Amino acid sequence: MMADTQKAETQRECPSCALPIDREADVCPYCGYDLPKQKNSLKLAALIMALLLIWPLIELLQRLFG
Repeated sequence: MMADTQKAETQRECPSCALPIDREADVCPYCGYDLPKQKNSLKLAALIMALLLIWPLIELLQRLFG
């Protein structure tokens, strides 16, 4: 079970052929799909947007139950 968890952390699924590939791969070794790179700035922007959307909900819950 521990090996499955470690394997899942080092692999991801190819969006084209759905086979497990190395998380750091640029191209799928099975189907040749060119995997897009996700920039850290995009991840940061997504995190900020999620926080901005969740914040009003938290405030509302505090007012209702606080």
